[in-house]
Amino acid sequence: MLGSGKLRDIALRAGAALALVLLGALSGGIAPAPAAERYEHGLLWRIEGKDAPASHVFGTIHLADRRVTALPPAVARELNSARSVTIEVGLDPGAIAVLAGRMIYGDGRDLQRVAGPELYAKAAAITAGLGLPDPLLRMFKPWAVALLLSAPQQDPSGVLDLVLARIAGEQGKPVHELETLDEQIAVFEGMSEDNQLALLRQAVSSHERMPQLVGRLVEAYLARDLAGMWRISEESGGDGAEARRLRAEFGRRLLEDRNTRMAERSETRLREGGAFIAVGALHLYGAAGVLALLEQRGYRVTRVY
Repeated sequence: MLGSGKLRDIALRAGAALALVLLGALSGGIAPAPAAERYEHGLLWRIEGKDAPASHVFGTIHLADRRVTALPPAVARELNSARSVTIEVGLDPGAIAVLAGRMIYGDGRDLQRVAGPELYAKAAAITAGLGLPDPLLRMFKPWAVALLLSAPQQDPSGVLDLVLARIAGEQGKPVHELETLDEQIAVFEGMSEDNQLALLRQAVSSHERMPQLVGRLVEAYLARDLAGMWRISEESGGDGAEARRLRAEFGRRLLEDRNTRMAERSETRLREGGAFIAVGALHLYGAAGVLALLEQRGYRVTRVY
């Protein structure tokens, strides 16, 4: 039986992977973006309007890389002067418990039977080196294993978003969340079993390429190149029928639906003014991104950095 401590550790790693995959960049490809133009370059944006003091939206990448967590002066200045900080979702102990419970089967099934012996064996050969050996692997759902295979090994508490939240807490500022972990999990739980297995197959096949992919994403992020990050994401997905099906599914679930939700929920903080809102950088990109949606809602959006 999987001990509670072991499950918590795995859930914590999966939580960080969940955040990274929900960025859209490691999803096995996402739907083509509409014309981005104004929102192709830049990570920090000033949001003005509705008779409130200016706020800022900052694009993050959910990694613990020190090059990423070393905040540029312009970003640090606005973070320090903000009245409140908002991130996508936190990873507190309660959230980790929710994630742990949702990652494993509770209906008598196991991954080997669901995935079949061939795919299961390929996954097991990788996860054994990640601290999840057979038979523990059998307990996990396909989407949960795909997450673990789709992100680098890192300290989840050191990812950029949580660093921002920690700084805000140390400064005595309120920290808000745009989504619940349950809503983020639903992105994957709501997929058909066929698509969950397709996601696992892609994660297995692309696992060896993941360090190179993450390296390229970091370089594009440090260059503030949102369009470049999008292209890297697209290249990672492949061109087969299965990849196209996943691309359509993820384009709606990972970005389009969540962009709308993020823009709507951001308005509460924007009306207060002085908000610092941090979301995955690809949520800023394109005519259907959060920035464009805020502009459509009557806000003035200006690139700062």
